Amino acid sequence: MKTYPGVLARASGLLVALLLAAPWAQACGPYDIAFYELGSLYYQNASKQYVGIDKDLIEEIGRRSGCRFRQESDARARIWIRLAEGSLDMSVSGIPTPERDQFARFIIYFQTRNHLLMAPEKAARIDSLRAFYADPALRLGVVKSFKHGKGFDAWIDTLRALGRVTEYVDADAVFSAFVENTIDGLLAMPVVWGPLVLRHKLDGKVSYLDIAPDDRVPHGLILSRKRVSEPDAERLRAAMEAMRSDGTLEKIFQRHLGADLARRIMP
Repeated sequence: MKTYPGVLARASGLLVALLLAAPWAQACGPYDIAFYELGSLYYQNASKQYVGIDKDLIEEIGRRSGCRFRQESDARARIWIRLAEGSLDMSVSGIPTPERDQFARFIIYFQTRNHLLMAPEKAARIDSLRAFYADPALRLGVVKSFKHGKGFDAWIDTLRALGRVTEYVDADAVFSAFVENTIDGLLAMPVVWGPLVLRHKLDGKVSYLDIAPDDRVPHGLILSRKRVSEPDAERLRAAMEAMRSDGTLEKIFQRHLGADLARRIMP
């Protein structure tokens, strides 16, 4: 029997393409996704346009998955409230906790840890969380509703019980309080502090204390269990995994952070 290898190869390729495309044939979204300003993750550039890792990430996931998103900005505390009550579909760069796992799925795309930022003259005598705690004059500023990782959250609760923690609506407000000397220390991740240090003219005026070096805090895309179907969640997860595998995810990080930090935060 005569065979036609070229025809068979083209037919096989077409069949594979159809099988791969089949799951994406169904509509996905539009989903409402809320961003929040946080350093290199999401910020306004000199032209007052929102840019950042999270924005680039969502645009690439949308292109790969075929899912459609309606983008908006909101305060982080309100975002978590909306997700918990089931009135928001998705958000970005969230830290999983047992409580949050009840109402959301997480697709992890980077991991990092917080540092304690202080003025150099104050940082000179602080080499641990215990040392900060031991000085009753020192106050900490945090963003309301933020989680900071195992190395910090219990410590923050202890300081809060002593009235030594002030909560702010966002990271920009925390940095403003730091500049005004209302607080003595704040917590920030390497992916966050770059644009904020520049905006508040703190370059050379702040020390970065890496005092919880064993922390590796995962951050992920947040999907409402109530509003995002399981098939769509798997569709988004597959797109994220493909981005990680082919190097696209790391390239997005490099665009905003540089090669060294991009490599270190890969999940």
